[in-house]
Amino acid sequence: MEIRRLPSWTFAIAAALLVAVWQWATVNANYAGNWTALFRTGALQPQPPELAGENIYRFAGSTGYDGQFYHYIAHDPLMRTSLAAAVDNPRFRYRRILVPALAYGLALGRTAWVDRAYEAVCLLAIALGVWWSCRFADKSGLAPAWGLLFLLLPAVPITADRMVVDAALAALAVAFLLYVSRPSWKLFVVLSCAALVRETGFLLIAGYCGWLLWRRQWRGGCIFLLSAVPALAWYGYVQVRTAQQPIAFAPFRAILDTFRQPLGYPAGTPLAAWVSAADYLALAGLGLAFLLAIARFANHPRDPVRIAALLFVVTGLILRDPNPFRNVYDFGRVYTPLLLCLQRGAGCQPADRLTIGPGERSSPGWFRTMAVGAVETRGPVLLAPVLLMLPRIGMQFAPQVLGVTRWLAR
Repeated sequence: MEIRRLPSWTFAIAAALLVAVWQWATVNANYAGNWTALFRTGALQPQPPELAGENIYRFAGSTGYDGQFYHYIAHDPLMRTSLAAAVDNPRFRYRRILVPALAYGLALGRTAWVDRAYEAVCLLAIALGVWWSCRFADKSGLAPAWGLLFLLLPAVPITADRMVVDAALAALAVAFLLYVSRPSWKLFVVLSCAALVRETGFLLIAGYCGWLLWRRQWRGGCIFLLSAVPALAWYGYVQVRTAQQPIAFAPFRAILDTFRQPLGYPAGTPLAAWVSAADYLALAGLGLAFLLAIARFANHPRDPVRIAALLFVVTGLILRDPNPFRNVYDFGRVYTPLLLCLQRGAGCQPADRLTIGPGERSSPGWFRTMAVGAVETRGPVLLAPVLLMLPRIGMQFAPQVLGVTRWLAR
């Protein structure tokens, strides 16, 4: 059987196995077989006494990375213990509940199983992302194998490396592209889950509902606004149990500060000049993505995907904190849904009558319209933002690759 004729699920399984093999190799080669190293826990952060028995791998001289906090949340998703005190910003982090909650559920609440369950949920998210990407490629007139490019999106390798939640939102963003042309219960579930993964998932809901309301499809807009209810209810629960965390807005401040005061590296950092150049290259990729999103919206504003992409740009421009723009490991994963939105053409033509579930109707030219739009607008310039970010991500993996190479050569 030719590769292009293989079903989409085979590529999804292969992708998950590839990521799992890499994780196994790097854990054994670089972290003495301690799988908790994937959560990137910093030695400068206080270790929760409740997890003292896990022998958590701690990175010396480091404050760690976001995955460590989602690890803690997965052990206590309802904030019933003092584990929440170990989270740097409980109100902010606990809102991103879906991945930790799924891990807790998969582990049946057993502490000893939570870590592996969390890793399994991340692998499942990557597999689903590839599966939906393969289906999207197939409907766009391309071979399903092109869906494997999902693995190159910034959120995916960063999730595989540091157990953040962003691969899950990236997968749901692909599903959004796949289902957005026809209102259905699948799209409703995707949007509901996206808002529970992280707050930027609300931008997909806003983009779609805004488009429906723009077309004066009031009933459809009201129905899909309900997809935000589960996340809003959870936010209310978190609000009651956590302290206030202020959010500051200052248009363009974050990006300008990043260019004026770029991320510095300590003396002795190997190839520091090349690393800094790659930082600027990745930041240029983000800037290009912003410009493309604005230009595509201006060219065809009445499209839910382009509306959602513009909303990602707007939120990025009004941020005050420059930290998300200092490293591709931060902004690359956060704006992966934006990068995905650039890959879809215009021409979303839903059914005149909105129905949810069996019996739903689609407009006669829906499939042809979507496929032609996606293929005609997909070009090198739309992939350029991703390609500009990959060198810096690759540099981040270089020490691990070297460690794995030495381990295999023994």
